[in-house]
Amino acid sequence: MRQAELLAELGESESRLRSLVEESEAMVRRAGSDAVLERLHKELEEAEQALRQDTSALRQLELECASLRDRATSHERALYDGSVRNPADLQRRQHELDSLRAQVDVLEGRQLEQMELVEKDEAGLRRLRSSLEERKQQLADLRQRDQQRVPSKDEEIAVAQGEIASLTAQLPDSALLTYRRIAKRRQPAVARVVGGTCSGCRLPLPHRILEELRGDQLVTCENCERILLL
Repeated sequence: MRQAELLAELGESESRLRSLVEESEAMVRRAGSDAVLERLHKELEEAEQALRQDTSALRQLELECASLRDRATSHERALYDGSVRNPADLQRRQHELDSLRAQVDVLEGRQLEQMELVEKDEAGLRRLRSSLEERKQQLADLRQRDQQRVPSKDEEIAVAQGEIASLTAQLPDSALLTYRRIAKRRQPAVARVVGGTCSGCRLPLPHRILEELRGDQLVTCENCERILLL
């Protein structure tokens, strides 16, 4: 097998190993604390606090409105039951009644706005609680699946590591140095030649490069510097 072919297989094995290690690390993270779950708990606490504050504000408005209505009712009774006969006193009470009614109208408007805010808080709270339960279930399912996959995942990692060691042993140090240098900047480091074109940068290759590829020496693309493979 030519050096470029070995390096292409090495690149595939290393890519597979990286994915396996990332999955394994994700399994470890899921076994511990979960950032999404922590965020949802925090948002839930904040939403519950906002609901308590808005509900308290609504209750205060309701009490103020009820107090003004009681005062307005008292003035209405005094105006129409004949207990007040002095014209000046009647005029004063009528003025106070009009003022109270206007204040009630304003408070009722604020009360309606506050009720809508409380309803919005409650809806948001329901959504957060639903999201929290969904995330808990997701984590439970993922953790159960992870526990079942741990042995096979460890085995897959060991296989990939063995493949890398075997391929590395078959390659000269100079080829490995070239591959490592390119892999730091380009992934994948090895690109196949398809129809006279580098599959890495998708640019056509000069005839000279195509001729050089017939040997076993490493040939790189003049544009993207990837190792070329026929």
